[in-house]
Amino acid sequence: MILLLVLAAGAYYDVREHRIPNWWVAISMVCGILLAMVESGAPPETAVYLKEGGLFLARMLAVTALFFPLFFFRMIGAGDIKLAALICGYSGFTAGAAAIGLGFLIGAFWSFLKMMVKGSFHERFSHLTAYIRRIYHTKKITAYYDFARDGAEAVIPLGVCLLFGTMAFIMIPG
Repeated sequence: MILLLVLAAGAYYDVREHRIPNWWVAISMVCGILLAMVESGAPPETAVYLKEGGLFLARMLAVTALFFPLFFFRMIGAGDIKLAALICGYSGFTAGAAAIGLGFLIGAFWSFLKMMVKGSFHERFSHLTAYIRRIYHTKKITAYYDFARDGAEAVIPLGVCLLFGTMAFIMIPG
């Protein structure tokens, strides 16, 4: 339940401000670490208690490292990575990966629908193929998303998708 509240607030900020504030991520991280420690069931003075908090942080760092190249190439935002890291911090790698995967699928479907409604399908894929060709010919990797060229119109608030992906994962029986 706490994770869903964290993601709902993150999605709200993503839609409203196109970013997730660091202070919100820090509060969410502290809550997650404390929750992991308490849920361990170990007495506070034992190493197991501290280990659970450390594992929470380790999962967040691993996810951040995994998704950082997507941020570096401006394919997703830093806030999206922070939310994905929190999902795995709270849920673990297996459940977190499934929730993030569902979130990405929701985002892909939303993007597809948006392109179809706006008639920008051809334009967006032209940008993608030009980007791939430019990397191939110049051997230099540049940012995929360019605000001056693409504007906010091409942006999908992935925080919303990650929230719905996590909700879908929780509701799927099994």
